[in-house]
Amino acid sequence: MTKVNMSSALPDGILVRGSDSSVYLIERGTKRPIADPESLYHYKLSLKHMIRIEDGFLNGMVNGEMIRRCGDYVRHSPSTLLVRGGDSAVYVWMGGRLFPIATSGMFRRLCYQAHQLVNLPDSLIASLPIGELIDDSFFMSHPAIDGRLYSGPDGFIYYGEQRKLRKLEVPSLFSYFRWDVGQLIYFTSEEFANSPIGEPIADFRSTLSA
Repeated sequence: MTKVNMSSALPDGILVRGSDSSVYLIERGTKRPIADPESLYHYKLSLKHMIRIEDGFLNGMVNGEMIRRCGDYVRHSPSTLLVRGGDSAVYVWMGGRLFPIATSGMFRRLCYQAHQLVNLPDSLIASLPIGELIDDSFFMSHPAIDGRLYSGPDGFIYYGEQRKLRKLEVPSLFSYFRWDVGQLIYFTSEEFANSPIGEPIADFRSTLSA
């Protein structure tokens, strides 16, 4: 059997489970256990996008920090989220910073939905570092946003992870990860050139599936 590099086989932000009821969020090659159903609901993590993988591979992955709604937000939240404060300002939480989304048009271009918004107290919002404003020209000078799907000018589909674009090597991986075309952000050639290319997402389904 081909040795699988789990950190590259599964993209960040994917929910997985094995043969038992435990659910994990994949981030940076680790599996982060979801503490309870309340935490799953609080962070708007959808089980409809969860995939099952073979227990041997799941057990071989390093455990990351638990995902839970209580306690230190930076430590226990997913690394990428869509969040909102009490003043209705909307941010992408990514890489330990809050990136404000400038307009409703940009919100739509990023293919976010209102039901994905995680409400945070204003006191917490005020305590977190602020990143660059995500406006209409953001991608002309900044790399890809994590956890988003992109259609490149070369005709391939990419996934944003750690501010890099990871190409799907096999088109059928798109449905395997339960993504849909309504999530695609269409990059111009100029925007595409501003995002470094990361390691491709290879087709390891024959060894990952339960």
